[in-house]
Amino acid sequence: MTQEFDAIVIGAGVSGLYSLYRLRELGLSARVFEAGTDIGGTWYWNRYPGARFDSESYSYQYSFSQELLDEWEWSEHFSAQPEIERYLHFVADKFDLKRDVQLNARVANVKYDDAAKCWDLETTDGLRARARFVICATGLLSAHQFPDYPGVDSFKGVSLHSARWPKTPVDFTGKRVGIIGSGPTAVQIIQSIAPECAHLTVFQRTANWCTPLRNRPITPDEQQELKKNAHEIFDLCKRTWAGFIHEPDPRAGVDVPKAERLARYQALYERGGFSLWLGNYSDSFMSRIIADEVAEFLADKIRARVKDPVLAEKLIPKSHTFGTKRCPGEKNYYETFNRENVTLVDLRETPITKITPTGIETVNGTQDLDIIIYATGFHSVTGELLRIDIRGEQGTSLQQHWSDGPKTNLGVQFAGFPNLFAIMGPHNPALFCNITRCVESNVDWIIGCIRYMREHGFKSIKTTTEAENAWTERCYESAKGLLIDEMRDSWFFGSTNPDGIRGHFLLFAGGVPEYRRIFADVAAKGYEGFELS
Repeated sequence: MTQEFDAIVIGAGVSGLYSLYRLRELGLSARVFEAGTDIGGTWYWNRYPGARFDSESYSYQYSFSQELLDEWEWSEHFSAQPEIERYLHFVADKFDLKRDVQLNARVANVKYDDAAKCWDLETTDGLRARARFVICATGLLSAHQFPDYPGVDSFKGVSLHSARWPKTPVDFTGKRVGIIGSGPTAVQIIQSIAPECAHLTVFQRTANWCTPLRNRPITPDEQQELKKNAHEIFDLCKRTWAGFIHEPDPRAGVDVPKAERLARYQALYERGGFSLWLGNYSDSFMSRIIADEVAEFLADKIRARVKDPVLAEKLIPKSHTFGTKRCPGEKNYYETFNRENVTLVDLRETPITKITPTGIETVNGTQDLDIIIYATGFHSVTGELLRIDIRGEQGTSLQQHWSDGPKTNLGVQFAGFPNLFAIMGPHNPALFCNITRCVESNVDWIIGCIRYMREHGFKSIKTTTEAENAWTERCYESAKGLLIDEMRDSWFFGSTNPDGIRGHFLLFAGGVPEYRRIFADVAAKGYEGFELS
């Protein structure tokens, strides 16, 4: 039996839930298909120790309902995963969203019926559905992956991936633990579990520029102010390049005396969060002088916090300057390496050769372990889309369409795939963005497009190939002049992805305000660059 709807949404995370809410507002029948056993998306799957926001809680929350803003209170400036998951359940229950969510339903294929001009969907368990519109709410960092070391499946102890953490707590007491990875997720795990482990070995390939999160409880007086100023906070996020509350100094750093610059770095460091990254000088993403100066400022902080000078140097990034990667927020990460039960293995000096039944083997020998944690990241941005067999007009697969790199128009549609939209796909600002701020912007544009179609009698919309090529090229150009353009080994360029789509810039780096302006302009011109029929 095939269920029929006006629209299908794939994924019940932040973007999928909001899509369902807005589709209902249009009076459309909709169904969300979710692979997990519950809603939440990122905040369902990533329940590892220490998982929490790196955006201020009150800047990440939904803005669409005043009642919701009035009723919900965050307990911390950077709330932890359990509270975030409770928030999403609160939203889903308040708006009765769960009745239209199909759980335990991983989508296997989505195929376009050229004759009926509809999409047919099938899950891995054989559920079938049909709809005119499909919205892919599959997330940026959802398709987790293990490293390609030999023997990953041979380990006889406990293997854990940060993105598939068990719901029951893991007891590290008395355990020899190894963690592979040193990105934002690994930083949160390492500083959280180190006191519990008999011994923790950190296998680091690339050190990162971590900045203090400075998390703390929200006081009652702050709660009142945050509620009073909620929409001012959202308006501020709309004005900033990445959708956060941090505004840079409009001056170029190179025009400011060095002593004044250093004082600003210290003030931003004390403020915490992404302040130092996003609230710096206007040229901090372009000037090698400023980026290197901030990097040395942070390097001195690391040297002061890590007692062993040799170890401190290993924790200072050598492969990239400050600001070219998203900065992990930390509490006592560097002090963790002062503990006698914590060891760092620098994989650039001592590579892993294989995983064995008893632990991890490097070129220097085998480390016996009880637990291995893989904080090894994702097939970024395109991963979940490409893990679904999506076939558009005349049976062309998305894998074929993207065989030489992702191509999109505005990051929301792909040529040859009518009425199929991506919320957080390639070529939008979302990789740098405060996620909910970009989610609401993208979903609102998609819903506005569907509303326009219904009001004007259109059944189908698809991007033209010319517009797709132009936007893809514009995204490539948006990186020019930025220091991130030199980081071809980062996941911004698909470095963690399959060979066929590596080396292509995966976001729009023109900033959130410019992206919103472009969205509005295209809509105002009757969806210029798209074919409506």
